[in-house]
Amino acid sequence: TGYEEAAAQGLVAGTNAALFLKQAEPMILSREESYIGVLIDDLVTRGVDEPYRMFTSRAEHRLALRHDNADRRLTPVAHRLGLAESARVSRLQQKLVEIQSVMGTLNDHRVNGVTLADLLKRPEVTWKNCLEMLPSLSSVSHEVAVQIENDIRYAGYLRVEQQRIERRRQHGEKSIPEGFDYCRVRHLRAEAREKLEQIRPCTLSQAGRVSGITPSDLTQILLHLDQPGRA
Repeated sequence: TGYEEAAAQGLVAGTNAALFLKQAEPMILSREESYIGVLIDDLVTRGVDEPYRMFTSRAEHRLALRHDNADRRLTPVAHRLGLAESARVSRLQQKLVEIQSVMGTLNDHRVNGVTLADLLKRPEVTWKNCLEMLPSLSSVSHEVAVQIENDIRYAGYLRVEQQRIERRRQHGEKSIPEGFDYCRVRHLRAEAREKLEQIRPCTLSQAGRVSGITPSDLTQILLHLDQPGRA
């Protein structure tokens, strides 16, 4: 409907207006930490030709932007800015302590020589199976169980994604060779390929400022450039 997108912009605008009056640093949410960050970045750097709608497909880091870890991602930011009460922060801290404790249990308890944490990485193994193998886990809240299960299942993907984020930050000024053939870049969208072939940016950062080019497109170009003999 657009209400959520409007509310997100209002939240950011109101917060930053108050921070401006206090002569404090503005609240800037990145694409890596929130969907609000994705929305603001898209509007500022790419503009719109029609009403903006937030879809998960717009976020290249959607595995990290899960609803079950929203409190972990944003409560510290909200508390620092005075937008979250102490009770909320206390609940998060208790939750994090419980997560750490349960993760320790999963890594310590073994079934046929394999830890429960490693078993939970397998698609066919669920939290319910873990409860059957270790009944004491029944005291774990549903909220914590869901977050632990997701953290374990996506750990490998998230690690690779974080490495890509760091590489993209480090290689923003990486040169794109003259005459670079974008048709050779695997998984690059047709729309991105057409625009880049026409504009011919000299660096990755310039490519990122081309309307319609997404961070995912830049990642594919960077991966291609880093392969020996592929530039």
